[in-house]
Formats: sequence, structure tokens, C-alpha cells
Amino acid sequence: MRMRTIIAISFLLALTTNVAIAAPYCAVFSWGEECHFYDYKSCLQAAGNQGACVINQKEAQAPSGGAPFCVVAPYGTQCFYYDAQSCRMAASAANAVCAVNPNR
Repeated sequence: MRMRTIIAISFLLALTTNVAIAAPYCAVFSWGEECHFYDYKSCLQAAGNQGACVINQKEAQAPSGGAPFCVVAPYGTQCFYYDAQSCRMAASAANAVCAVNPNR
């Protein structure tokens, strides 16, 4: 009985820890997703050929700025870019991803 209690508490602790440390990127697979990536490159590496890397919509912070393109990074979502090329360049320099502003 004591072992079951320890296992149950460990499982609950693991669940709450995953929620507390959720990150801006998820590696998505046919069997589920892993949302613990703080930089886009490590997410892509984890996804490999079997999955894809997407923005964690549950953790994405409200965007700042009103331009059509945003850099989504661990520190926030900045929508300051009026063309996709400059957004991709800024995202690459920040090890982040460029996305279309969801508020437009």
C-alpha cells in the first residue's frame, strides 16, 4: 500500500511539474506532444523526421505590437515586423520562430 501511495504522489508531482515548466514550443508526434522546448532548434531536433515543431498555444504570451508578423520566443511574442523576411531573420538570430500575428 505504501508503494502505491509513493507512486501516486510521484505521478501527481510529475504532472504538476510539466504544467509549471511549460515552454513556448512543442514537438508534435502521431502519439502525442512534448511541450518542454525553450528554443526552436532543440524542438526541431527532437521532432526529427517523425514529428513537427509548433508553437505551444497554451503558453504563448499575448503578443505585443500590431504588425502582421511576430517573433515567438521564450521571453514573449513581439509583433513588430511588416514583412516575413525581416521577421524570419530576427527569429533566426533569437533561436525563435516567426509566425503570423493572430490578432490581425
